[in-house]
Amino acid sequence: MFNHSMFESGYDNDGIHVYYRRERINLMTAISFEDLGFGYARDPFHVCFAGHIINGAHPDSFQVLAGAYAKDIFHVYYQGEKMPGLMASTFVSLGNGYAKDSLNVYYYGRKAEYLSSI
Repeated sequence: MFNHSMFESGYDNDGIHVYYRRERINLMTAISFEDLGFGYARDPFHVCFAGHIINGAHPDSFQVLAGAYAKDIFHVYYQGEKMPGLMASTFVSLGNGYAKDSLNVYYYGRKAEYLSSI
């Protein structure tokens, strides 16, 4: 019935519906569901974090980076929340909570005012 290998991440499906921590995620398609790790998952139509759909995320270009960061062709996300104003095309995770785009450095999802882009 349930896919127990995905259960460790919190995601699971029964072949029809997708669940996060045993709560059904409406709108997700089980047959093409993919657990991306770090709390992120997608199907061909939606991306979610910790069981919640991320509005406006683009599944086809969505990629998970280290440290709870992720991005798609247009946006950058931290723990499933869109980080406005960042340049997705130049954004990279540096590890240990740090990330950068061409303009700024970020620490655990917040702009590090005391650091310039490396």
